[in-house]
Amino acid sequence: MKKHWKDVIVSAAPLIAFLERQSYFDRPFDGDPSNKLVLKDGGLALRYAVDDSFEEFDNWETVSDSSTLFPNSFEWNSWIDHNLMKNRCFGLTEKNFHGADVKLSGNVSCVLHELMWRDMNVLLNCYSNEYFPRLWQEMLKVYLSNGFPCGWHGRYPEGKLVVFSNH
Repeated sequence: MKKHWKDVIVSAAPLIAFLERQSYFDRPFDGDPSNKLVLKDGGLALRYAVDDSFEEFDNWETVSDSSTLFPNSFEWNSWIDHNLMKNRCFGLTEKNFHGADVKLSGNVSCVLHELMWRDMNVLLNCYSNEYFPRLWQEMLKVYLSNGFPCGWHGRYPEGKLVVFSNH
């Protein structure tokens, strides 16, 4: 059964409630730290998010965007991207990040904003498909627990999810 935007909004209620908040990362990560590397150092978290050298750990976008995570039948819905663009991802960039956006900004852009926008798109597609790869289930839990999933420590699938905790 093909879902529509309104259906996804209903099924993704916990994520939508998170997105509709006026601020993010106003308290420490309070989720399960098992199999996670929880960092309070914004510079180190930024390194995990953007370092593509593959020297010490796998590149985050290579891990989180891997085609092997999603089955061939997974449908990437352009209408989700369209609706996120239309509502500016629920006003994401205008929210109060309690300094986390400054800590996770690169030379040119805010990595936190870019990755959160991408992650929200993928998560809403997961709700639309009613399929969550294990990594994306964990990433959703991290967001809902006031953390920012920003990298992979080690060589995927061995290793740990890297989580930035703002406090």
